[in-house]
Amino acid sequence: MTFRADPNRDDLDAIQDRLTKARPALPPQLRRAAAYVLENPGDVATLSMRKVASAAQVAAPNFARLAKAIGFGTYDELREVYRKHVQRGAPFAYQERALSLQFSGADHGVEAVWSSFRAAAFDGIKSVFDHVDAGLISSVAEALHRRQRIYLAGMQASQPFVRYLHYIGGMVSPSMRLVGREGSVVADDLADMGERDAIICLALRPCARATVQIARIARQRSVLVVGITDSRASPLAAMSDYPLLVPTESPMFFESYIGATAVIEMLVGFYVMGEGACAVERIERIEADRRRFGEYWNEEDG
Repeated sequence: MTFRADPNRDDLDAIQDRLTKARPALPPQLRRAAAYVLENPGDVATLSMRKVASAAQVAAPNFARLAKAIGFGTYDELREVYRKHVQRGAPFAYQERALSLQFSGADHGVEAVWSSFRAAAFDGIKSVFDHVDAGLISSVAEALHRRQRIYLAGMQASQPFVRYLHYIGGMVSPSMRLVGREGSVVADDLADMGERDAIICLALRPCARATVQIARIARQRSVLVVGITDSRASPLAAMSDYPLLVPTESPMFFESYIGATAVIEMLVGFYVMGEGACAVERIERIEADRRRFGEYWNEEDG
């Protein structure tokens, strides 16, 4: 694949996209350099190539080679794009986040911590709608409609959110299949997955190894892959036909799933629109059966 870059016209998203697509085919050292650039745009913008190389534990000339691999004449041309879009650096460890949260409460009080949570939640939702537009979600929903089955995968912390996707998506269509059902073997759940199918994978850094392996198997079988993740350097992003990037920033010690949940609900919402009357009729049948089984609380229950 040949790229021709123009530092005067290319924006950060375009470069990050290019790196994401090119990275799997690069030599190992360039892959490592590309991962560091993707995850640490702030360092690229503010530090010298030598310092960036030292932080990435990659020889400095590899960054010059990386710049040329994606169409730039020099590393400085690539760096110029990042200088215009300074972003945050790499995330810190859970323990450090927990300590930071405790110190923040002790130093600034509960109201300050409450305000930081509130701001992070609003910022997260705003970021989703700033970067994932109606056209993209509509395209993903249309692509899913053309597939026979839709597999859903997410392990470790992502599993409850994928189960939620299966719960609401399953009300709309019987084609939704959860990978890693309780008591099941993942390999058994994937036995029938083929080129006529799609899979939606959810993995936020640090990505669950099993989810990445599932996405890799899906790619090998020519399955359409929709990846919900938080970084263009995520292994899931590189394997996805449709990478949907969500923010995870939070004052909490763990990543926020607010953005991922918003994308899940939008995907199901747009999928419902394409299903038409069939989706409404299926939901009506499910609701009627739930009432027959007395699944909902009523006044007679006390």
